[in-house]
Amino acid sequence: MRRRRGETADHEPVAAIAAALVWRTPLPDVAEFDDLCRAVSTLYGRRLVFEEIKDAPLRATTGILFEAETFTGILVPAEDSDYYSFLSRTHELCHLIVRSAPAEWFPPGTTRPRQPAPDSRLFLRLCPRNSSESNDAESVREELMVEEMARMFTRRLATYAETTEEEHFG
Repeated sequence: MRRRRGETADHEPVAAIAAALVWRTPLPDVAEFDDLCRAVSTLYGRRLVFEEIKDAPLRATTGILFEAETFTGILVPAEDSDYYSFLSRTHELCHLIVRSAPAEWFPPGTTRPRQPAPDSRLFLRLCPRNSSESNDAESVREELMVEEMARMFTRRLATYAETTEEEHFG
């Protein structure tokens, strides 16, 4: 049976899971990106630090997460447009939401993507869903959720809420 866009191989509705996680993330009615960062930091239980990577293209990867002793680092490309940089940063925050949200945030009958062991080299290794490196179905499932969540947060946060993707890519 063929998959429809927005479904994983077992026909799980990615958009429904993404929406549940986005709307259960505690934010003020008129939220900015900093509000999302604070909410994710509280949920994940660690200070988050963003750093831009200059002259080192990440290709299809939106960013890289790493755990330092006193914070979680998030590396994103420096050469992107404001919109794509915002989307990349939000995408990486969504990985942390998926990995740390309470189980009750997931809709009934759905589950969190299976995570590598915390002491594994793969724990924070994130591969783009179209990459040959990402052959694990759970990684692809998480990427589908996170991509959808990032787009939804773009509409929920005040910065780009009144714009369309066509305005930024046209």
